[in-house]
Amino acid sequence: MKILIIRFSSLGDIILTESVIRTLKKAFPHAEIDYLTKPPFKPLIEKFFPINNVYTEYNNLAGLLDLKKSRYDIVLDLHDKLNSTLAKLVINGKKSITYKKKRLLRERIVAHKTTTKIDSTVDLYGSVLDKLKIPFLNKNPQIEVTKKSSLLPNKNSVNVVLFPGATHNTKRLPTSKFIDFIKRSSNSNTNFYLMGSNAEKELTREIKSHFSDNVLDVAGKFNLVELIEAIDEGDVLITNDSGPMHIGAALGKPQIAFFGSTNLSLGFRPLNNNAKVISLNLACSPCTLHGEKVCPKGHFKCLEDINVDDIVQTYNNLI
Repeated sequence: MKILIIRFSSLGDIILTESVIRTLKKAFPHAEIDYLTKPPFKPLIEKFFPINNVYTEYNNLAGLLDLKKSRYDIVLDLHDKLNSTLAKLVINGKKSITYKKKRLLRERIVAHKTTTKIDSTVDLYGSVLDKLKIPFLNKNPQIEVTKKSSLLPNKNSVNVVLFPGATHNTKRLPTSKFIDFIKRSSNSNTNFYLMGSNAEKELTREIKSHFSDNVLDVAGKFNLVELIEAIDEGDVLITNDSGPMHIGAALGKPQIAFFGSTNLSLGFRPLNNNAKVISLNLACSPCTLHGEKVCPKGHFKCLEDINVDDIVQTYNNLI
């Protein structure tokens, strides 16, 4: 049997597909399971997922026609966008299934602040397993770093990994709160590692400028696989609602996640028993599906009003 998974982006969503793949591998242990995605995510999937082949010819008709020659028995579209639909049609598996995205429900939650909620995006991905009549038993994504690296040099200290960034501004806890948290949590046995992409270096530099040796700015220094290994080396992970949050959850790390303009009702919570979410759940939240440049209300209270006392107390309960 040959199975193809289609999911092009983004980092967190890619991580959340792992449990579906693991379930398929258990149901069809001798199946060849391949993955079609964007090039930046190929090393992650090859390294940490139970996958045979990873393909990146997602917007190339010739590449898709080559994949058609593989004659897939099952094609699972876990993206449900125009480009994934076109890829699915070109590849033309014997059975093609698209996951139930519940786009309209999410839009209603944002527009009308309904009491309805989506428990987890992983449950929505699991709708393809329902169509295949496969039980979805262990839904929490899991990735394992088998070869330990030495990306964080301070092995005899408590290493706290912080990602102050997020793709959109309204998902970012103000840098002043990260600064205040570090000041109040610093001691001779704790090191803080500021991580993120090259685009987030301005945020990490601003935080680092308030501290000396126990705060290290390593934003942009790691590739994606190294970033996962570095998160795994840390003792505590602190993030906004972002891709690194889902990496930490899949690694089972003790973690704190901040939710503001998005909230748990949209199904993006970290699936991790060691995760603590800090969210004020204001009446105006969620105001967006994926975040915006500016707060539509102009006050940004969902993250501005988070009390650093609560962050410190949550952190102290984790370490």
